[in-house]
Amino acid sequence: MQASKYQIWLTFNGETEKFRFPVLPETLNIKNGSGNKSVDIQGLGEVTIKQDPKAIIISWSGVFPYAYFPGVAYLPLPNPTEAADRLVKWKNSDIPVHLVITGTKLSMYCTVEDFSVSEQGGDVGTVYYSITLKEYKEVHARQVKIRDDTAIVDDSPARTDNRAPERTHTVVKGDCLWNIAKKHLGNASRWTEIYDLNRDIIRNPNLIYPGQVLKLPS
Repeated sequence: MQASKYQIWLTFNGETEKFRFPVLPETLNIKNGSGNKSVDIQGLGEVTIKQDPKAIIISWSGVFPYAYFPGVAYLPLPNPTEAADRLVKWKNSDIPVHLVITGTKLSMYCTVEDFSVSEQGGDVGTVYYSITLKEYKEVHARQVKIRDDTAIVDDSPARTDNRAPERTHTVVKGDCLWNIAKKHLGNASRWTEIYDLNRDIIRNPNLIYPGQVLKLPS
């Protein structure tokens, strides 16, 4: 496997969901203000991105391989289709992700501005992708306090919350866990996940009652 101190991670939903890219891209494209910079990932070094007023944009292209090859960073490999589906889900959630590149000082919240995938003939099952991330800045009002006739402005940055809102379902007459899973999760066999999340109120998975509010998996 590829030996490197660099790892590229995206985390989501308050760091409870994490994804490590299985193959390091050849380059990272970094746009900071009006300047563009292409960084060789193998020689990335201690990258520190100055937080200028304009948002930073980072993009790269890569691959989710179906089978092992020498450029793979870890095993077991994530399923390529499931990996792509996860990033599409995070992109469509409108909640920022947290980008971390180990071995550098690069750690920032971003929105997934673009994520596109393709497949190539002769490499069945492998997914090729390109991704563009844009620095996310929490909007907050400045707090001004008056102390001894002096205005003190609090310019401290707001803390970014990238937790996904909790999903719930209120049970109605005729509901069962099977049907609820099919409706909300697209797969009826995932009813066991709903049961596991709600064991505090469901004693028997075959018996649920109108008015119960059930938590749903993210």
